[in-house]
Amino acid sequence: MADREKLYADIVQFLKNHDRYLITAHMNADGDAYASCLAIAYLLHQWGKSFEIILHDERKEDKYAFLWGWQYVQSYRDGMNKQFAAAVVLDVPSLKRIGGPSSLLPQREYCVKIDHHPLEDDFAALQLVDVQASSTSQLVYEVVSRSGISWHLDIATLLFTGIMYDTGRFSFSNTSARDFEIAARLVPFGIRPHEIANRIFFNNSFDSMKVIGYGLANMEAHLDGKVSIIFLPLEIMQQNNHSEIEELANYSVAIKGVEVGLFIREVKPGYFKVSFRSKGRVNVNQVAKAFGGGGHEHAAGCRIQTNYSELKQRLIEEIARQLPEVDAR
Repeated sequence: MADREKLYADIVQFLKNHDRYLITAHMNADGDAYASCLAIAYLLHQWGKSFEIILHDERKEDKYAFLWGWQYVQSYRDGMNKQFAAAVVLDVPSLKRIGGPSSLLPQREYCVKIDHHPLEDDFAALQLVDVQASSTSQLVYEVVSRSGISWHLDIATLLFTGIMYDTGRFSFSNTSARDFEIAARLVPFGIRPHEIANRIFFNNSFDSMKVIGYGLANMEAHLDGKVSIIFLPLEIMQQNNHSEIEELANYSVAIKGVEVGLFIREVKPGYFKVSFRSKGRVNVNQVAKAFGGGGHEHAAGCRIQTNYSELKQRLIEEIARQLPEVDAR
């Protein structure tokens, strides 16, 4: 614990010592990525530091526009040539999953990494990585709480939002007692948990809800019902806001008897994004790694270019290897 406290202190000192920060996170930023980036930006803003938040994604997810600092988030553009004195990289284990902004990172000694995924790339001199943490926002809370700044509704909302998102409204297996302790400390600053939940989980468009219905209606079962697959072809994907259908990943494993759920969507012709969910017996991080992806034991993802029939067969075969008592069918 003493070593962890020193790491927190070292990160706080790093943030105080430098200026002209790049703040970035993983491609296809989600609630935890946005919240943790903005929380670090809030901390730097309090100290009068300059920073830019640059994410790989072409567009921002508007459902997070209620968060403090939303106007600071910008999209990476090919050919960007910006010079930063320091960087804070959040919620991402590897350079390739940062995307374009990875080209803007300063030298290793001027980088801090805060993440809860298994470590893949060693690109930061200071690394706060804890795979037992529910979210990167939980780890950022630990840093902010030792920074000496005054707590306010804005920063409390940021951190609560990130933790709520990555714990699935405090229902996923990664939820810990620490998450509830942090939530209990943040709510008195004026947070309305039901309003945050409504904004990030229950604020979908009518068309996106119909796409969710399509995915559920066409769900497939494999390996004696131990694997379920939800697939959205390109023509369906083009009809919706991609972030509004991410809940299908969780629905894929919300079935009696299912061990692994897959949510597959064709995002470009012949290019697929796969989200894995597990109830616990199968480490889907290992499955995702077999396809160049990664994540957590119970939730992971990958991207692959192929045709759908081949992709489905390869995925089922890899999962079957993780369930040796089940014959692939």
